[in-house]
Amino acid sequence: MSSFCVPPTQLLLEVPSQIQDEAWQQSQSYVSAAGRWNAFLNQVCLSTFLPWLQAEYAPEASIDNLPRNWEVVNGCAITLDTKRLILIPDKNLETREFSVPQEWLDIPQWAGDYYLAVQVNPDGEWLRIWGYTTHEQLKNQGQYDPQERTYSLEANQMVEDLSVLWVVRQLYPDEQTQTAIALLPELSPTQVENLWQRLASPTITNPRLELPFEIWGALLTTQKPAPVNLRQWLQNIVAEGWQTIETLLGTQPDFAFSFRQASDANQQSIQRAKVIDLPNNQPVILMLTLIPETDGRVGIRIQLSPRERNLYLSANLRLTLISTSGEVVQSVTARETDNSIQLKRFRCPENTRFSLQVTLNEFNFTQEFVS
Repeated sequence: MSSFCVPPTQLLLEVPSQIQDEAWQQSQSYVSAAGRWNAFLNQVCLSTFLPWLQAEYAPEASIDNLPRNWEVVNGCAITLDTKRLILIPDKNLETREFSVPQEWLDIPQWAGDYYLAVQVNPDGEWLRIWGYTTHEQLKNQGQYDPQERTYSLEANQMVEDLSVLWVVRQLYPDEQTQTAIALLPELSPTQVENLWQRLASPTITNPRLELPFEIWGALLTTQKPAPVNLRQWLQNIVAEGWQTIETLLGTQPDFAFSFRQASDANQQSIQRAKVIDLPNNQPVILMLTLIPETDGRVGIRIQLSPRERNLYLSANLRLTLISTSGEVVQSVTARETDNSIQLKRFRCPENTRFSLQVTLNEFNFTQEFVS
């Protein structure tokens, strides 16, 4: 255990090396460096604090089943009877102020009753709970920062001794812990898809600050579109919005034939296409051709063409292949007289994730796939 000086009223817990290693491994599935760090800190919190809580005070305590959004928002939740504990971890050694992302207070489904300030050693070897407060106090006494979208309290406004929380719960089980929360708007499926498409732009580095909070909060409470499962295409199960070339270009049979000829001569190949409406009223067709390999991998060809045969693609229209880590693997840009562009054929083992992005000026379309 570190020799770090901790007041006797504060809870200090050692983090076993196994928990550190597991938390780090699990965090690697997140795309951004900030997301990986958030995931590491929060997983360390849950895996260390929850067993202590169950052993000392609340055997019924459990991890909240709220979807984890550590890619964009720090914090995690624990369910305790009818109450919810929100843990906000931080590696900063300075603990004069407790800041909580607005999402944890102003999204009704996310809001908690008690908010715990958690300091995690940068090496992940220990953590301490240096204070707690309530939703009501944060909303009524906290300082709201509209630039960062956080509510903050000074350390001297918080309760330092966590054992006080359990005493209060026993003596005053009906204690008022939450204040009123405004309802958020309902978003249509089309709005949800369009907003996630917009936020997928590589130019957006902090999605949680890109939209008005009411829209962002509502978006977080709706399910993000699942990646298109390409293995299902091989079983003739096709995701919504994708069609065969013949169905899509039924009125232009010769054009459909040219698509098939240009793709692959392999008799076992599967082709599916999707129409993307560009802002210049010139829709394009994104076509994927899948070729099953003998080693279990899937060969993939990707082509982008105008919806109408006699048109060229817009100059500077870009087609990009992005890995799950956010790295650009391939990219091709249309010239003034290109009637199609395509990426080099690549192969994917099973369960490989990647994204395709179609961009033109400020327009951005992104689709995630899993092979």
